[in-house]
Amino acid sequence: MSNQNESYPTRRTPAEREMTNSLAILRCDMTTVMKDVADIKAKTSNTPVSAVLQSQPMTLVHAVAPVSMEMNVAGSPTMASDAKSVNKTKAYRLLREHLWDPKFKSKHLAEIQANNGKPRWNTAVNFNELPNTELTENLIAYLERNFVGAGLRKSDVCDFVYTNFTSRKHAANKSQAKKKSDNARNRRSSRKKEHLKRCKTAYQSNKTAIDDEIKRDCSGLIIEEAMSVGESDDGTSPHVSYSGLRLRRPDWRNDEYNHFITLVDNKVVADLGLNSHQLLSRAFGKTVEGPVPDAIASQFPQWTLRNGP
Repeated sequence: MSNQNESYPTRRTPAEREMTNSLAILRCDMTTVMKDVADIKAKTSNTPVSAVLQSQPMTLVHAVAPVSMEMNVAGSPTMASDAKSVNKTKAYRLLREHLWDPKFKSKHLAEIQANNGKPRWNTAVNFNELPNTELTENLIAYLERNFVGAGLRKSDVCDFVYTNFTSRKHAANKSQAKKKSDNARNRRSSRKKEHLKRCKTAYQSNKTAIDDEIKRDCSGLIIEEAMSVGESDDGTSPHVSYSGLRLRRPDWRNDEYNHFITLVDNKVVADLGLNSHQLLSRAFGKTVEGPVPDAIASQFPQWTLRNGP
């Protein structure tokens, strides 16, 4: 029966063998230094120390120099840390190159197809859900073959994989948020241009009736800079139960000009007739403070402005 306390020699890594050799050299050099120091002490019993050092300057230099050099080259914690940092950079770069790149651009179809064929994260689900768990196992195995045992631990590799997933998911969420914001901004711009066009058409079709109501010639008073800005309430607001627009009205517009715009809006709805359901309902939201735009100050008559230009 074998002895349970029997110990077996463990296999050392190349780095450990190199460190052992360096320590052996260091012990030999320190032995030499100690002998030289003992000789110096013996000679300095009746001789000034400076004289002894001047007589044997090279002995100590050659004895101590290898010690310093070996300490900097072999078994240095600083160099080991630097090597680990380099391997981390290489591992993370290799990981990025191995996965599909959503920002990849190329003029060559083969390169685009190669990128599209790479594995990719499913950012619509969590890290610990399929198919991400399967991809995680493959990526860890891929990196382990190249870096574990070369200054990196398996835990380092796992961190790289998780960090890559979280960065991709964050980028995907940000991209979706930006896309939603861009779409909303485009819709607002399109509605604003369409409404301005309808207002101009409605005024031209009903110019006599509108001018008689205002008792002024209102030609040229419907321009983009003078219109209210609409904020869409498309069911996303908890305070609104209908789909419509809340208007932000410039504070430089006086009551008479606001009345003119209301008349034009009513004519827009009347001219559409049965098709008026295409329009979002419009309701006053708030007054927005700000200076009179240059286009307004140079073109509009005084009666349209609340406090003058």
